[in-house]
Amino acid sequence: MMRSLFSGVSGLRTHQTRMDVIGNNIANVNTTAFKSKQMNFSDMLYQTTQAATGANAANGTGGTNPRQIGLGVKAAAINTTITQEGANQSTGNPFDLKISGEAFFVVSDGTSTFYTRDGSFDVDDAGNLCMASTGYIVQGWGVDKEGNIVKGTVGPINTNARNEYAADATTQAQIAGIIDSGDIDLEQTNGKLISFDLYDKAGFAYNARFGILPKTREVTTVRSTLNTENEWGPAATIYKVDTSKLTYTEDGTNRKLTATDMPQELLDKLENAVRTAVNGGTAAPGITLIGTGHEIGAAGDWAKVNMKDFIDGDPDLAGKVLENGDLYNMTLTVNFSGGTGFVKSQPTSYPVTDAVTIPEEAIEAFYTAGATNTDGTVTYNYNTATGSVTSIRQTYTDDDGKTVTKYQFKDADGNIIMADNGSGTNVDAGTVYGEAIMKLLNMGTKSDTVNPYTTQTEHTESQVVEKEFTLKLLGLLDSNGKEVNIDTLTNNGAATWDLMFNKADGSFSYVGTEGQTSITVALNSINTDGNFSNLTIDLSGTSNVGNDNKSTAEGKRLDGSKVGKLLGVSVGTDGIVTASYSNGHSTKLGQICVAKFANAMGLENAGDNLYETTASSGDATLVDIKAEGIGSITSGILEMSNVDLSQEFTNMITTQRGFQANSRTITVSDTLLEELINLKR
Repeated sequence: MMRSLFSGVSGLRTHQTRMDVIGNNIANVNTTAFKSKQMNFSDMLYQTTQAATGANAANGTGGTNPRQIGLGVKAAAINTTITQEGANQSTGNPFDLKISGEAFFVVSDGTSTFYTRDGSFDVDDAGNLCMASTGYIVQGWGVDKEGNIVKGTVGPINTNARNEYAADATTQAQIAGIIDSGDIDLEQTNGKLISFDLYDKAGFAYNARFGILPKTREVTTVRSTLNTENEWGPAATIYKVDTSKLTYTEDGTNRKLTATDMPQELLDKLENAVRTAVNGGTAAPGITLIGTGHEIGAAGDWAKVNMKDFIDGDPDLAGKVLENGDLYNMTLTVNFSGGTGFVKSQPTSYPVTDAVTIPEEAIEAFYTAGATNTDGTVTYNYNTATGSVTSIRQTYTDDDGKTVTKYQFKDADGNIIMADNGSGTNVDAGTVYGEAIMKLLNMGTKSDTVNPYTTQTEHTESQVVEKEFTLKLLGLLDSNGKEVNIDTLTNNGAATWDLMFNKADGSFSYVGTEGQTSITVALNSINTDGNFSNLTIDLSGTSNVGNDNKSTAEGKRLDGSKVGKLLGVSVGTDGIVTASYSNGHSTKLGQICVAKFANAMGLENAGDNLYETTASSGDATLVDIKAEGIGSITSGILEMSNVDLSQEFTNMITTQRGFQANSRTITVSDTLLEELINLKR
């Protein structure tokens, strides 16, 4: 009877233990990555009152089963539901991590190593990734200089390991698109402009400018030229005259007088008198010079006129203008505008209206300067050694169907007199010297035209080559818009390249030589402290198909960057921690390793969501979670507790009933004992 009492007691104790487990599960229903525990029961020792017997063939009896009385119940095991994952909780924090599978994060307090499913991590002031709750540092593998993960000794993962990303010089670029032969931009001085940015080794930005122009070749043709000759007799003497315009300004008011302010007779007399005085002649009354050394054709204020004295000094004027008191009392400053010209006859009055402008170089081909006259004119005498001048007029039709006329001038000995560049070549009628000589000879006499004759002459001109172009480096601009000196490239012919396209379909053919689809610009030869790297430009993406006379070719750099500032850190599904930079680059900072165990349920809880190894769990094996195929890591999500409240409440009910039933066992046994005691009465 006492056995049933002790069995009941064991039942109460065991169910109380189970209730403790359930209570702990419910308490941690919101604990990050908490794993619920399940308790199993087992029966205790048995008291055998009769052993089992076998069959006896001799007396014909069968065997009997053993007679055993149980002594109660005990807790067999308390297991952790490691394999059952909790639900996902999105946080948006990139350092909140969730492990799928049975792996564990590895953390360290500096002396001991722990394992956890709690991925609520943070970054400490030193940049180390650590647990937000305890500060224990997350363990993983580091990287080498090239950013490759080195799987060896584990240690802290530092997110501040590289706050900057070094600049990269641009080494690769491309030009792609359509180059339409009908595009008028190709005909500009520098052709179709192509530009793109690039970087040097220090991260400084530059703008590279290229031009695409039609490829030309020199073609020599024979053309017929119609020639006519005239013999000229230049004038024996011509005169260099001052063609200045005179303006009159009233002193004191700075009012400029116009032709309507004085009679024409007074205006004519005044202009001739002023020019005579300024050019060295006798000064009329009332006229005084400003300064000395006036030269013919010079500009400036050269005379003053006291109108009262000037008018009173001329009997023909005095009686006609005395009634104009304002004009009579004025003092005028006379300004010469400057300028010279040539005439056939010495002028008798001013201004000179028939003077022609001829450069001194053309005059010197025929005339020699003589004396300066009292009126300021300079006499030029014809150089008789030159003799008569022959003008050869050459007329032909150019390739565009336009009529072109050129002149050649020869002296009596057949020597060419003057050319537009002084080298003795033909002179176009439209050039400065050609027009000057024509004006000069027109002052003389011209003979009749000699019978025309035709000559055959060779003509060399540039012709556009179909489907071929020239790519030309125009220059480099730094970030301040300043030109970089590229003479080292242009001087050695390394700044232009020939492009060719297939004549049948316009597809890209080659650059420079057959089979080449790119060019190399030797930027490292530019003397800028060696910061540039050679630039390879791929042109395989260009074509010469028709596109309504519009080219779409554009340039683009393919690599290179300025110095990058750290923008943020992210964690991948494989646990690799990656830093992103402002220049578009990223680099690996390390990889979070995970631990796996032969028996994860054998781990021992150490509090703070931490586990420690035991003899049952075995030692941890540190692995790459993706490489081992045991799960993955998700950023921005935490694992919630895997406690199932419905299951826990159900277990609580059954535990309560079990506890009640065992208490009844004790109560009934007590009643039986009481009946036994009562027998004595």
